[in-house]
Parts: sequence; C-alpha cells; structure tokens
Amino acid sequence: MRWELLFADLESRLDVAERAEVDVEIAERTRDERAGVALAGRLAAQAGARVRLVLRGGARATGVVADVAGAWVLLDAADGQVVVPLAAIAAVEGLGHGAAPLTEVRRRLSLASALREVADAGLPVAVESDGGTWRGTIASVGADHLDLVTEGTMRTVPLGAVLAVRAG
Repeated sequence: MRWELLFADLESRLDVAERAEVDVEIAERTRDERAGVALAGRLAAQAGARVRLVLRGGARATGVVADVAGAWVLLDAADGQVVVPLAAIAAVEGLGHGAAPLTEVRRRLSLASALREVADAGLPVAVESDGGTWRGTIASVGADHLDLVTEGTMRTVPLGAVLAVRAG
C-alpha cells in the first residue's frame, strides 16, 4: 500500500472528526440561543404574516401580526383588530422559526398599558374572558383589572381572565 493513501485516509478521518465537532458545537449554540427566545420575539419576527392563535379554552384568533409587545400581540383580523395577551395563548399555528428582538420599551409594555390606550380612545370593544364575552366600552384599567361599561352596567374583569379584546 502506498503511503500517500494512508495519509489521505488519515486526513479524511481527521476531517470527518473535525466536522463532527463543529456540528456538535453548532447544535449546542443553537440550543443555547433558542433557550433565550421568547414567544413575543417569535411573533415579532412574523410581523405582516398571518397566524392562528388557539386561546385557553379553545377560542381562536386569526389574523396578520400587526404589533407585538412583551405581554400581548395585536392582530389585524378579518372582523377588526384584536389584542391577545400572550398568557392567554395555548398554541400558535403558522409561526415561523425566526425571532426578532424587542426593544426594552416594547418588552415592558403591559396589557394594561395597551388597554388604557383603547379606554382613552373610547372605542367599543368585545372582551373575551374565561367567564364569557361582553361588549361595551372600557371605562378604566387598573393594575390587574379593567372596568367595562356594558348596557349601563359596570363589569370588572381581572386582566388574568382576559383572552382577547376585539374592536367593535
């Protein structure tokens, strides 16, 4: 046997081992990087794309991702806009693998701050919660609840129970 063949075989075995090491390192870095990705970042990467959200209890919200913050996503749905708290999402269908970073301000925007803007605008809404769906106008938003005026009645809804707030 020629020595050139032995050396070529050695070189190819070393090359294979080196590639295997690189593949392991890439897999570890990918896993570590993925561990730091939040759902909000994945949704932000889908800006302008259509997604389907399955909410707690099985309700659904489908639409184009219009805006995302650390605690909520805004969809442009066929029947108007809908704000969905990330905590109300049981599953997302149609979500890509990418992630986009959120600014520090975006990460800190709470559901309460978004709903205060809706309340200030005086827009009619449909609030979907674990206890049902009510139509009315948001009168005020506290730290952990909202007050909804429905047909002259004030209904207080804990923000933790809100599944979605739809326009109209």
